[in-house]
Amino acid sequence: VGHAMAGADVELAAELIEVAAPSMQRTRQEGLLRTWLEALPAEIFSPRPVLSLALVGARMATGDMTGVEALLVDVERWLDGGADPSGDGGPIVADDEQFARLPAQTAVQRAGLPLYSGDLATATAQADRVLELAAPDDHVRRGAASGLLGLASWSTGDLDLARSRYGAAIDHLTRGAHFADALGCSLGLADMCLAQG
Repeated sequence: VGHAMAGADVELAAELIEVAAPSMQRTRQEGLLRTWLEALPAEIFSPRPVLSLALVGARMATGDMTGVEALLVDVERWLDGGADPSGDGGPIVADDEQFARLPAQTAVQRAGLPLYSGDLATATAQADRVLELAAPDDHVRRGAASGLLGLASWSTGDLDLARSRYGAAIDHLTRGAHFADALGCSLGLADMCLAQG
């Protein structure tokens, strides 16, 4: 990525970043991922929904919601069968597997935004939507949705339901090899258990 950027080959850099993003997210390297993504010119994102969603995830994981809504709207345009506003046709995709999971991953981010702002009803509805969209073996998206539902339940004081949902999140994230996230959920689960005595 560094060499592609140094050589001003932003197309190659974008492709490499898109392919590297899932592994970087799995190992919680969102800071570096965000640095790479934000070094790209803004116009490179519009025809690249997977890359755009990687930027959404990196920003949200680092607590910065700047520009997230606009990026999500742009990604959702592709989900609705939209065309590239430049007239060049379909989306540019380097990671077909992540593109196939775009509807569920977009719903994950749509669930995270209202949870961040305290709108628990919308967050819960969006997390439930993730569970409808994600394939049965899509443990990462299912784990994320379960974790978001757990956080919403915890926020309302329903610790039994929160514990159940966090347990499901840990199971899915472990099965999806997202061990750092599973460990993070385990810490949250421990806090719930402490709160219950």
